[in-house]
Amino acid sequence: MLRRNLHADLLKMKGLSITLAHILIPVITSGVFLAYYAVSAWNENTKIIAFYQAVGAGFPVLIGIFTACIMEQEQNAGAYQNLLTLRKKTTAFLSKVILLLIFSLFSVFLAAGIFCFGFHKILGCSTVSTGTYMMTVFVMWCGSIPLYIWQMLLAFRFGKGVSIGVGIISGLVSTLMLTNLGMYVWKYIPVSWTGRLPYTYLQTAFGEPGAIDEMKSVIPVFCVFTVITMVYYLLWASHWEGSKISE
Repeated sequence: MLRRNLHADLLKMKGLSITLAHILIPVITSGVFLAYYAVSAWNENTKIIAFYQAVGAGFPVLIGIFTACIMEQEQNAGAYQNLLTLRKKTTAFLSKVILLLIFSLFSVFLAAGIFCFGFHKILGCSTVSTGTYMMTVFVMWCGSIPLYIWQMLLAFRFGKGVSIGVGIISGLVSTLMLTNLGMYVWKYIPVSWTGRLPYTYLQTAFGEPGAIDEMKSVIPVFCVFTVITMVYYLLWASHWEGSKISE
């Protein structure tokens, strides 16, 4: 059943700009940063951290937009008739989250791959290994999992306007949490994870004191929150009867 839903959702996405966006955004973002770093006087470690912080802070905004697009597509297809007629709605809603997560995993690895290649081969920098680049972006992606779930719920419950609005606010909060204001509370604010988790992981790679302990302390919080989020999402999906709000 899940496999059929994934295949169906993939076919639906071919008619949307989401697929193209997951290719163009990482290519453009990496290209812009590499072009700037070619003339920037920052040290190598700062350049790497700034790249991942910027991508991580913008992640929640994109999540809000993409989940809103998925909701709008189902809404336009006969006012959610494709979903409302299903016997098991949980599988259909789970499929949408999984597919977006797969797309985002490809997208962030593409961004990291382009940046890593350009940083090493074009700019001639070699501060960290390729594995560190990829592990950092994987940590960022993990931090996005509960955000995708909540944003999908908000989109189908309250409409695309709320989903996009919450995504923008989440991006602003994520950016704020990268400052000293988020030094002690970021691990308890899920929208900050896509920006702060890769930053903390890079600090461990650079040998910053206390970074490993900070990384370890957020893992239980992340796991508990993600499990609770998924359980709630599936329970909500099983009782979903459509949304009356479209904007």
